[in-house]
Amino acid sequence: MDQTPSEAVTFDLPAALLRRAETYAAQHGTTLPELFRDHLERVMSEATGPAAPEDPLVAFAEGRLTKERAIEALGLRDYAQLLLALGEHGLRPPRLPDEVIAPMQATFVRLLREARGERALHAGHP
Repeated sequence: MDQTPSEAVTFDLPAALLRRAETYAAQHGTTLPELFRDHLERVMSEATGPAAPEDPLVAFAEGRLTKERAIEALGLRDYAQLLLALGEHGLRPPRLPDEVIAPMQATFVRLLREARGERALHAGHP
């Protein structure tokens, strides 16, 4: 990776595009500067020569490929095999976006409260 100092750059982008980009970055566990940098590096590498075939396992781990497409591209049977392949290569599955995690968390808390007879949940009190 290039170790030269970074330079501040200002872009004039339409507000709607900026909001969509911020949402995309948040959903994929990255930031706008990382998103721009990754895209520019990809474009520049394509401009300098033929791109090597992308590893579907890495693309999935980085959130750039759906689990269904990764399973198909790798010739795997199911998501369990995909998870095993990630582990064998020292990769982690992509992080779910906060807007997906929040409802899951709320459902878990609701179910836990129902299972405990509607008692309030407090830290340190099972």
